Amino acid sequence: MAVPIPRSILLISSLLLVLSPFGPSFVRPNANADSDDLVANVCKEHVNPGFCIDALKSDPRANTDDIKVLAQVSIELATFNATGTRVKIHSLLLASRDPGLTDDLNKCADLYDIALSYLESAPETLKTGEYNALNLYAVGAADISSKCEDTFKGPPPYQSPLSTDNNNTSLLCEIVKVISNVLGGF
Repeated sequence: MAVPIPRSILLISSLLLVLSPFGPSFVRPNANADSDDLVANVCKEHVNPGFCIDALKSDPRANTDDIKVLAQVSIELATFNATGTRVKIHSLLLASRDPGLTDDLNKCADLYDIALSYLESAPETLKTGEYNALNLYAVGAADISSKCEDTFKGPPPYQSPLSTDNNNTSLLCEIVKVISNVLGGF
C-alpha cells in the first residue's frame, strides 16, 4: 500500500529539486549527462558500486540520460530477481524432506510474496512521482530478503540455500532505493 503524500508537497518538492541551481546535475531527472555518467553517479551512492554498475549495464535501456528510465530498469531487475528467488523457493520446497528446512522455506516464501507485492507497486509510485513511497518499497523488499536469510539461522540452524539470491535481491533493491533518493532529493 502506497503511503499517501499530499500532491502539493510533492509538487513543491519536485519544483525545488528541479529548479535548484545548487544540486548536482545528475539529481535532475533529465539532466544533460551521458548515460555512463548517470550510472556512475547513481552507483557511487550504492553499498556495492561495481555490482550496481554491472546490474544496470546488463539492460540496454540503462544507456540513457533519463533517471526515470534507469529507475524503471532497476525496479524490473529487482522484481525479476525476487521472482526467480520465489520460484527457487518453491522448487526447494518440492524437494525438501526435512520438516525444519521446509518450515524455513515456507517462511521465506511468505516473505517473498510480500517483497514482490512491494516491488509490483513500485512502478506506479515511480510514475506518479511518489519517491518516498518508492523508497519505502525498496527498503522493505531489501529487508525482507535479509529476514529470509535470518530464518535459516535457527533453531535449528540450516545452511541457507538462498544466500546468493537473498543478497542479490537486497543489492538490487538498494539500487532502487538510491535512485528514489536521487529523484526525491533525500
